[in-house]
Amino acid sequence: MTKHLMLMLALALALALVAAVPATAAEPEHQPYSCRLLDDEQRKCSFGSCDARTLNRLRKECLRDGGRPI
Repeated sequence: MTKHLMLMLALALALALVAAVPATAAEPEHQPYSCRLLDDEQRKCSFGSCDARTLNRLRKECLRDGGRPI
């Protein structure tokens, strides 16, 4: 009885994990291209090599394309 219960619990946990992975992994692909460019440019800022005009332009393009800038 306890083996059966443990097996059911393990199966439920495995199914929950498998169901959650595709939803989080697919999210970045749904962003417009301009938003992905904005993300890349914002990463450059952490290294100190970003341009404020480029960031503003990409932020506007991302909003125009229906994305949500971070």
